[in-house]
Amino acid sequence: MRNNVWPTKYVPVKFETNRTDDDQLRSSFLLVDTSVSSAYMLFNDEDDGFRITWITPFHSNDDGKSISLPCHKIKAARNDIITATTDDNTWEECLSDPCTGLVHQNEKDGGTTDDTSNENIRIAYEVYLHVDALLIDILARRQKSSSMFKMSPYQSDTVVFIPNFYYNLISVSEDGLNATIVIVFSNKEKMMMQSSSSNSSNNNKKKKLPASLGVVISFGIFTQSYDELKWFQNPSCYDDISMKRWCNSLALNWRMKECGVGVFCLESQSPFMDNWVGTTHERNTDEDLEDDYNEDVWRKYCSEKPDATTTPPPPKDISMSSLYPHCDVITNRAVYDAIPVKRISCRKSSIDLVYG
Repeated sequence: MRNNVWPTKYVPVKFETNRTDDDQLRSSFLLVDTSVSSAYMLFNDEDDGFRITWITPFHSNDDGKSISLPCHKIKAARNDIITATTDDNTWEECLSDPCTGLVHQNEKDGGTTDDTSNENIRIAYEVYLHVDALLIDILARRQKSSSMFKMSPYQSDTVVFIPNFYYNLISVSEDGLNATIVIVFSNKEKMMMQSSSSNSSNNNKKKKLPASLGVVISFGIFTQSYDELKWFQNPSCYDDISMKRWCNSLALNWRMKECGVGVFCLESQSPFMDNWVGTTHERNTDEDLEDDYNEDVWRKYCSEKPDATTTPPPPKDISMSSLYPHCDVITNRAVYDAIPVKRISCRKSSIDLVYG
């Protein structure tokens, strides 16, 4: 859930259009500059991709304007990777008391509601990001240029085959125009083809193919273009559980590099650390955030780890607040675990509440 909410500078606003060509999605909205207002993008996982929802505190689209959108190197051959939603009843308004958290009853339920301000948040726009369509586009293009994908079973003139895949959202750019996504997919069909070919020709000297492949993509939400940032391969991810675990590990590793936390806070580290994934915690406290970026804390660990016969534990767990500062997970773990609360600190204030 931490990586599902991101602030954005631009918000698409609907307007009427009569166009029916491939550019209908792009011509059906204006982008509003929200530099003076807080606006957010919510990515809701829908199994084959994300429903992206823009949430804003304003109602006017007077500032809507057409902007020049940067395009990535690869323009998708498909135009259905991003599609506009047609259902308008996805969300229901639910009001709660800011002090107690109690939900106000609706009038239709026999209760009454207080007068609310016109400054309530609103759903500005929604689209679907179809990760399965993006994967098909990648495979279809790759089989024409890459030796790994030649004679691929993933696509032909008569049938489109989608391998078993998993994906994860790594991050969203500050302007909200680009999303970084990792996709991993099974390669067992290609392995079966190689095995069959080897048995028929009695040639067992061919290089063994990886069980799964992965790729990190920088995707332009409004341009349907993308860059392949890095490819990965895994020799042992044969089942769904291991593929999903590997996908999450790649996403966490990439995000830690982006944020420069843990071993990646050092200007130079051993190549041995390139695939490092630190353990994390969700304690929702700022007391140890600075240590996530503290070079003195991590320098000794990095120097000892390559020479250690046994893997030493990292000096600390990485706070999820360092990786995803825009979304906090609120729990009452301290209550049901009967953990005494001696201090409550504020993330954006110097005020502390100390008991005892």
